[in-house]
Amino acid sequence: MLFSLWLVFDGLDGWPAGVLAALIGGGLAAWLADSEPFWWNPFRLIEFAGFFLVESFRGGIDVAWRSLHPRLPVSPRFFEHDIQIPEGQPSTLLISVISLLPGTLSAELQRDEHVLIVHTLADGGEESVQRLERRIARLFSVPEPKRETTS
Repeated sequence: MLFSLWLVFDGLDGWPAGVLAALIGGGLAAWLADSEPFWWNPFRLIEFAGFFLVESFRGGIDVAWRSLHPRLPVSPRFFEHDIQIPEGQPSTLLISVISLLPGTLSAELQRDEHVLIVHTLADGGEESVQRLERRIARLFSVPEPKRETTS
């Protein structure tokens, strides 16, 4: 993945240096990692990338619409999200990507309880975060989060 980025930014001219930089960067990242690596499925990565692009676009359109609407239809609030996917790469990806969902933002992580405080601009933030968590669980082939339904 690092080598692909190198090629995008530098082209084919510097590919030997790109391979060396990717190997050093990947080795350093693995050495500094504080948890066991989770293996992701390359085909599911393509699926997740599509989900990510669509949700990012939706997020941008939603926030732009709300900010330009004459009545400014927002009802900001915070909610707690109990992270049910494993700590490490899956939960780090979840926390990072939440801010790209329509009208949501990761505000605070309560690491000892594995709970994330999320800021949302409107109703539906909880469902978006839960949908994202299920997608990330699928990407890393970890058990899908189970949510209790309240009546």
